[in-house]
Amino acid sequence: MELKGFKRQQRNFAVAAAAAGVFAAGVGISAPIAAAAPTAGETWTMGSYRGEILQRAVDDVIASAGEQNVKFSFKDRVFNQVVYNYTNWVVCGQSPAADKSVKVGAKPQTVWFSVTRPSTGC
Repeated sequence: MELKGFKRQQRNFAVAAAAAGVFAAGVGISAPIAAAAPTAGETWTMGSYRGEILQRAVDDVIASAGEQNVKFSFKDRVFNQVVYNYTNWVVCGQSPAADKSVKVGAKPQTVWFSVTRPSTGC
């Protein structure tokens, strides 16, 4: 019986090692190349997001400014609900304004979005 258990342990170890190898290879292949985010003193341009799904707007701002250079604030225009799932919201207003050049500073720039549910409209 010990041999049977030992064989099972060998098989479990082999399966775990193979899974770890597949995971490591997948991470290495699918890891995105980091885009160069603006640094202190440089600028980025705020896009126009009125009528856009909130998730796309957030992703675009992060791509333009760099994740470490922005923080977000959301305000539900109608129901005063907490915004959890960004795909369920539409942007109705924004600050900074569209096409504004924003300078990167020591502190992250706050990007404010006024949002509503897609069914209620802006």
